[in-house]
Amino acid sequence: MVVARDGGVWFTDPAYGITQPREGHPGVREYGDHWVFRCGPAGEDLRPVATDLDEPNGLAFDPDERVLYIASSSGDEPVIRAYDRRGDLLKNGRVFARLEPGEGAPDGIRVDVHGNVWSSSHRGVVVFDPTGARIGAVAVPEVTSNLCFGGDDGTTLFLTATTSVYRIATTTRDAAVS
Repeated sequence: MVVARDGGVWFTDPAYGITQPREGHPGVREYGDHWVFRCGPAGEDLRPVATDLDEPNGLAFDPDERVLYIASSSGDEPVIRAYDRRGDLLKNGRVFARLEPGEGAPDGIRVDVHGNVWSSSHRGVVVFDPTGARIGAVAVPEVTSNLCFGGDDGTTLFLTATTSVYRIATTTRDAAVS
């Protein structure tokens, strides 16, 4: 889930808690698919805004909120996709980046003040520049699932993993708080 500066709430609806009992409560999918939704600041006008992903999961806006990145975490093509934001709509969905073989699927993602996209992976964290080129990676001894920037000055990267929470000092901070 991400909240845009205008107060709109954007969120994904993966079925993990329904289809994987260890992650929630077994149940039946209400609409038979997985989408990205947006609703207004007061919860009004709830509607799907992206319906072309296998398993949408992590979300993050670029620094000026003109692009929404969405981690598609499973299915035939686990990738990070980028969409141009036009007000309350998403347009021009495209593959932004792929993890390398053995890195698993992207899950949690964040964007830093420079527009770099940070993604969790099975090996740790992978970082892509705003064009989608891989510019770095941080190895972690467990599968990571989510991440965020925080700490006193916002430059600490926190990671959730299989059995642990990690923190890594960086020289950047989350685009959403700058």
